[in-house]
Amino acid sequence: MIHSTDRVRPTRWFAAFVAATAVVIGLGVTAPAAAQTEPSAPPPSSRDTSSDTTLDPARVAAGEGIEPAAVAANFNPGYIISDYAMFNGAAMTEAEIQAFLDERVGTCLNGKCLNVLSVPTSTQVADPMCSRYAGAASESIARIIYKVQVACGVSAKVILVTLQKEQGLVTNRAPLDSTLNKAMGYSCPDTAPCDPGFAGIADQLYWGARAFDRYTMPPGTGPGTEFYTNYNWFPVGTPVSIRFHPNAACGSRAVTIRNKATASLYYYTPYQPDAPALANLYGKGVPDTCSSYGNRNFWRMYTDWFGSPTTLVPSGVQTARLAGSDRYRTAVEVSKYAYPTGAEVVYLAVGSNFPDGLAAAPAATMQGGPLLLVARTAIPSAVAAELQRLAPERVVIAGSAAVVDPAIEQQLRALLPGVVIDRDAGSNRYQTAIELSKRGFPSATTAFFATGENFPDALAASAAAGHLSGPVLLVRSTQQTVDQATADELARLGVTTVYIAGSTAVVTAELEAALRALPGIITVERLEGRDRFATAAAINTRIFGAGTHGFIASGMNFPDALGAAAAAGALDAPLHLSNGVCTPTASLQQLVTAGVQRVGFVGGSPVLRSTVTEFLTCG
Repeated sequence: MIHSTDRVRPTRWFAAFVAATAVVIGLGVTAPAAAQTEPSAPPPSSRDTSSDTTLDPARVAAGEGIEPAAVAANFNPGYIISDYAMFNGAAMTEAEIQAFLDERVGTCLNGKCLNVLSVPTSTQVADPMCSRYAGAASESIARIIYKVQVACGVSAKVILVTLQKEQGLVTNRAPLDSTLNKAMGYSCPDTAPCDPGFAGIADQLYWGARAFDRYTMPPGTGPGTEFYTNYNWFPVGTPVSIRFHPNAACGSRAVTIRNKATASLYYYTPYQPDAPALANLYGKGVPDTCSSYGNRNFWRMYTDWFGSPTTLVPSGVQTARLAGSDRYRTAVEVSKYAYPTGAEVVYLAVGSNFPDGLAAAPAATMQGGPLLLVARTAIPSAVAAELQRLAPERVVIAGSAAVVDPAIEQQLRALLPGVVIDRDAGSNRYQTAIELSKRGFPSATTAFFATGENFPDALAASAAAGHLSGPVLLVRSTQQTVDQATADELARLGVTTVYIAGSTAVVTAELEAALRALPGIITVERLEGRDRFATAAAINTRIFGAGTHGFIASGMNFPDALGAAAAAGALDAPLHLSNGVCTPTASLQQLVTAGVQRVGFVGGSPVLRSTVTEFLTCG
């Protein structure tokens, strides 16, 4: 259970602090009383229903009619649940939640079971954890769970499992009012009465789910805000000693927590199961006096009901690692993936810098060919072989002779006799982007703007622009007006919608205003996130709908993503960025929501670790 937490009624939270004490049968902690100010934590205090003799152990274990599926050897204390599985705001529809409750409960004996109960709900204001929840005079439990899922971005599956873990409510055929009042264990320490201000299943569902978000310290909860609490005692990525039981004499073990969702479970229940607890997975053995069951039960129940909480993508999704021994060979592998039967046109850009490749990618998409990388004065052997396989009728070189030496043209003529060679180049990277737009796009209603001084924001923008059949135009980070050449190109294309990739730190608010003032421009929309990875996710979530393909590439460097951007555009696929260790939860959610069936991981294991290809999520 959770002790008194940040409750806004009407607008302020009740304060509390985490203490490391608990009763023997529970896993919670107590918190001393404090003033009605921002709490230091929604303190963890999760009660172990599997050892509670007031509940039917058989029904609590897995739910009636559910075949046990969990295997103790699969429990990983550092990775209990993925970020995506916990923070998926579209995990279940309202109808699916209702059907699940109907199946688990069966015949209700007192009219208060979760599948038949309806209660009034209060309106909750938006904050950094949840969007606004609109109250109603009467709402079903399925409806409330669904609305909380959407508002707070916490999976309905997690909410259902928590209801069962805490009070056995999902399978209870005759729940008591006292049980419903503490449904999620929110503000109910084991060592003190529940806070009556949080009583009632509607409030329990909202505030309990909100707490999972709260532990992640989302944007808007940092130092100086009313929501600030430094959740640092269960850090992600750093070994930390986690007890087996509230009794310190029972010992502990170092755990490296892999993600925020698993950390949230430990803030809720700050203990890990010991060997006897795992050996007694379904409560058929003799309980150990040093065993704690809260996180074990969460993992077990989730597994029984919904499958592995660390399996992130639907069954049948195919993955491919597209990688070569260097950036040139990786671009070749991407080309083979996207253009298995050849291409009429190929774009070439230098592999040692990014600007020309960023603008060339959507142009290549529009013209129906891949983007390959070359050295300044030479075509690598693997690229030469790929050019011969593709057998293009035309090759477009992106960049001036100072960037891509004329020797490249000579080598092309030797490789591809009779090929038409074009060069799109301006006096600088900004003018080159305009020249690429002129050749690549006879017209376009949409254009992306991104900084030409760094690559991260423009990588995803290049794929999105290709998908929308529009160019990427580059600007300076300090630019405040639209230069005449850019204005002329927008007018020539017939652009009515402009998307800006990134924050005002990379594309100024003044330039945004200047774009809005241009004749013919109807819409200017900025797509941004708190970092390069979140910006890519924001771009892809906004631009892409249903699709079969997706790409993930490193956002720490540009070469692999340049070729991937052109391929992604050609396949109408988003290009998401990873830090090399994990992929943002929002990115995976976009891929899953879109129904993607094939995911290409661009780059070898030095740039994308196996944890990325396993869909480990972060942030």
